[in-house]
Amino acid sequence: MSDNVDDQEMSFAEGEAEAPKPAKAKGPGPGLARILMMVGIGLGAVIFIVTVVVVTVGVVSRQGKPAAALPVGESYRQSTPVYQYVSSIGEIRTRTLDKEPSAVVVKLNLGFESSDKESPTEVTLRLPQLRDYLRSYFSTKLADELAPDQEATIKEELRENLNRILSKPSVKEVLFEKLDVVKQ
Repeated sequence: MSDNVDDQEMSFAEGEAEAPKPAKAKGPGPGLARILMMVGIGLGAVIFIVTVVVVTVGVVSRQGKPAAALPVGESYRQSTPVYQYVSSIGEIRTRTLDKEPSAVVVKLNLGFESSDKESPTEVTLRLPQLRDYLRSYFSTKLADELAPDQEATIKEELRENLNRILSKPSVKEVLFEKLDVVKQ
């Protein structure tokens, strides 16, 4: 007897018959079912990814919106306008109106529209008047009225009053280069 399996003959007993081969199924085979299953899984994954992206974008865009409306008006601007500045007024020295006066040293710049060529010339022509007004203005104030928390009010008052001195209201901004109030 040889060990070769191919040479061996198999014999079946009487009750043992060869199992019938399963009948071929009609219709598409198992290969097509696998393809349809893969397409379904891919389609489901695409739908899931699109849903996640849409939800994420919605959440992120809601967080980017401000909770309150931004103020809109003349006091709120996106950026500071570019002005031409006149600094030829120089340094003004005076004393406050206090019982024990404080020394005040002020140096300021006046801002005009960039296209305005007449106003800076007028400031130069009226320099003695402007210097006298500024000296008088600061000498009528108390030291507490010249505190840093009052600076915006002082700038606005100066802008309005300087526009009254000039022939047309052209001063757009007053900037302090120096505002020192020193108690003596």
